[in-house]
Amino acid sequence: MYPLHELEPLMWPFIVLLWLVVSMSSRAALHRRWRAQPAPHPAGVRTVPPPQPRSVRSRWDEACERYAKVAQEYGGYESDPLQVLKLPALADPAVPSTGRFIDAFHEAMALHTEEFPPEPMARKFIDAARTAERAWAAAHEAAEKLRASRFTTEERALIAQGIKLLELAQGGATPAEQEAALAAARGVLAKLERSAGTRLDWRVPRAARQVIDGGAAGLPPGPG
Repeated sequence: MYPLHELEPLMWPFIVLLWLVVSMSSRAALHRRWRAQPAPHPAGVRTVPPPQPRSVRSRWDEACERYAKVAQEYGGYESDPLQVLKLPALADPAVPSTGRFIDAFHEAMALHTEEFPPEPMARKFIDAARTAERAWAAAHEAAEKLRASRFTTEERALIAQGIKLLELAQGGATPAEQEAALAAARGVLAKLERSAGTRLDWRVPRAARQVIDGGAAGLPPGPG
């Protein structure tokens, strides 16, 4: 047998190899343990759970509110002859944006119910109310830009005259002055409808006509 001191040079490579294997195994075990631990959260920060999907009922309730707001604004426009003259494009279904709004509003109106309907119908109303709301905003914006540009020079003069008469009827000093201005405004609007009606699909809305025919007391209040 070889003396121990003669075997030492042969044993060192095996000792080094064994040390490397043990070291690598320990590092791998530590790495696996570290990855298995949950990531620490910063101190004082609470984890927020993902938002839960909203119920159809809650979205339907909000859609009803949006629809009611559009209906109120549209109804207010149609019953205010002064606004009809200031934004005549909103009373002309031949204007593309106005036509799209009228179609969208009628669809939402057909789907609107006082009580919560079956979910398929509720979903349709939610979409229809959203479309009507956007279409109303687009139609109003387009009317602001168009103003009376679709009318002839003579018709624009009639519009300006009608606006002045209606403002006078709203804020006249005496009832007699108001009624006189209103009577003159009726004549101007009738002339405007006859002239524009030969080219445009424009009419004073029925509600605005009823307000004018009802006298100065039925006019919306003027600006303070």
